[in-house]
Amino acid sequence: MRRLRRALEAYPLYDPPHKVEERLLSEELAVENFHYFMGVRLDRVAYVRDWLRQKFGYKVTLDEKGIRALSVWGNKYAGLLLKLRADGYPTSSYFTYDPPWTDENVGHNVLFDLGITLGEAILANCPKLRWQLEPSHLLPQTSRMLKRTSGMSFQRPQIGGYTNPVYRITPLHQVYMFAFDMLTNTTSVEGIKSFLQQPRFQRRLCLEQSVNFYLGALKEYPEGDPAGLLREMGTEAYLKLSDDEVNYYDG
Repeated sequence: MRRLRRALEAYPLYDPPHKVEERLLSEELAVENFHYFMGVRLDRVAYVRDWLRQKFGYKVTLDEKGIRALSVWGNKYAGLLLKLRADGYPTSSYFTYDPPWTDENVGHNVLFDLGITLGEAILANCPKLRWQLEPSHLLPQTSRMLKRTSGMSFQRPQIGGYTNPVYRITPLHQVYMFAFDMLTNTTSVEGIKSFLQQPRFQRRLCLEQSVNFYLGALKEYPEGDPAGLLREMGTEAYLKLSDDEVNYYDG
């Protein structure tokens, strides 16, 4: 913990123009945040990769070997990047920017940069993919549900460009979920004890979830149709089925 605390000193702030949970922004303002993201993302990746190498000795390249290194580093430190509330759960700052990503919340900058790095590793190996915002017009019911649900990363950058127009991956959100699991399972005596009682394959899935996310994105490239439903049903029927599913989960 002390080593991480020292390393976080002077870590650069991710500073979008609108520091509000993106789901609450108008489409126009969300696009402004997206343009900021696109303008700084490569510099952020270069910085965090150099930071990991200099401060911790981890070489994170934009391939499977590099993502495995990122994952191993995350097993040790990712959970410690989250700021906790009094009840022991993380604050919502990673999504809301409140409290700001400074001082005790500076770890959210690292976490966000790790998400960008995971995404850029996928893009480096899947040339048809790209960062984009949620294509809300394709799944209007789903978009309305996500817009009123906190902590789902709606209107944050994600990766699309698969043949399937609604198949998307969300590395910024995935890295947060990874950090949450590391917080739960690897940062306290009780959590470690409970984690070690799980079957070995479940422990491995938990520890390697970022690697599996990366490999899964490559495996589904370029179609993004893992069940073959788009190919079987056609685009119009598939989009309707996909959007209607929200009614099941939304009650």
